[in-house]
Amino acid sequence: MTTTAIILMVLFIAIIWGGLIVSVAMLRGTNDDIAGELGEALGTDDATLAGLNR
Repeated sequence: MTTTAIILMVLFIAIIWGGLIVSVAMLRGTNDDIAGELGEALGTDDATLAGLNR
């Protein structure tokens, strides 16, 4: 492999793994109760949703 190919390979590996690390860090810091499409909408709390399965 040429030096240019190795440099580009290392660069893109760092970008991919860096993106994964940043994504995991942001996901861990997100509150599941207010995130997502429904967020804190009425009828989306655990008790109400648990009652729908009966």
